[in-house]
Amino acid sequence: MDPLSDTAQISEYQLRLNRCIDYIQHHYGEALNLTKLAEVACFSKYHFHRIFRALMGETVSDCVQRVRLEKATYKLIFDKDQSITDIALSCGFSSSQNFARCFKAYYGTTPTRVRAEYNWNAWVARLNALKAADGREAAAVGDAFLNRYLQQHQITSDALLAPTEPMPVAIRQIPALRLAYVRSRGPYRVEQIASAFGKVLQWARPKGLMERQPLVLGVLWSSPDITPKEKLIYDACIAVPEAIKADPWVNIQTLKGGTFGVYRCEIENHRHEEAWMRLILNWLVSSDYQPDDRPGYEIYYSASTSDPPGRAVVALCLPIKPLKG
Repeated sequence: MDPLSDTAQISEYQLRLNRCIDYIQHHYGEALNLTKLAEVACFSKYHFHRIFRALMGETVSDCVQRVRLEKATYKLIFDKDQSITDIALSCGFSSSQNFARCFKAYYGTTPTRVRAEYNWNAWVARLNALKAADGREAAAVGDAFLNRYLQQHQITSDALLAPTEPMPVAIRQIPALRLAYVRSRGPYRVEQIASAFGKVLQWARPKGLMERQPLVLGVLWSSPDITPKEKLIYDACIAVPEAIKADPWVNIQTLKGGTFGVYRCEIENHRHEEAWMRLILNWLVSSDYQPDDRPGYEIYYSASTSDPPGRAVVALCLPIKPLKG
């Protein structure tokens, strides 16, 4: 029997491949060959390549290349202190020329243009100009990148720049977190993410992990503006002690600790992306910080642990580092 036709076997394979994806996300700047990644996933090299492509919808090398390009794009947008060459080398490309060729082939544009036009300070100025001009539609902004962002996420300039009190963002040092997780791959849909949370919490209850207000959070490994929708990764997580080990139902991962900008707020259904955008435009761009390349996450505080993506009290945790200069 073909093992890829067996549901239980597929579940086990998905867990192994998730460990491989985790490794790529943490080591994208290093040399990543098929032998090493097959070892991480506990497959023979021959079977690993076939299983990865069948279950992930792309080859191992294509996945590594895509993750490197996505990480580089994030740095182009947010880390203005790093040169394009330094970004290319830090993301595993052999040279800036090789990076530029791969970038143009994948995105259809150049790293230089993305760095110039994905300018958050300019976006704030243009959105404020819109607001002052009797709320003309986003299409009038005249910035292709900004227009596409607002239209893709169905976010209005009014929603982002409505008069508010100063955003209560706290700068906190958060330690490394050891997490059990169930992974959702694909578009960030409420129903799909809720299903992942349901599975991880169902797993946690008989282990007694729900008895003392556990730390429940969702980790956003991907940006919808950089990663293809079908490749987006969202991990539904619960913090666990060292005594809890991975099993056939969940994987275990450790998120790096560090400095975070933490914004506690109440979010309605389908409004998470808007809250993150508001945090960037209304706080980050006027702060003394810039994001680093650790993943952001959402900590859930309300009774919505049974349905975290609904209306809930959450803390958006944005990984940051000081601006240079």
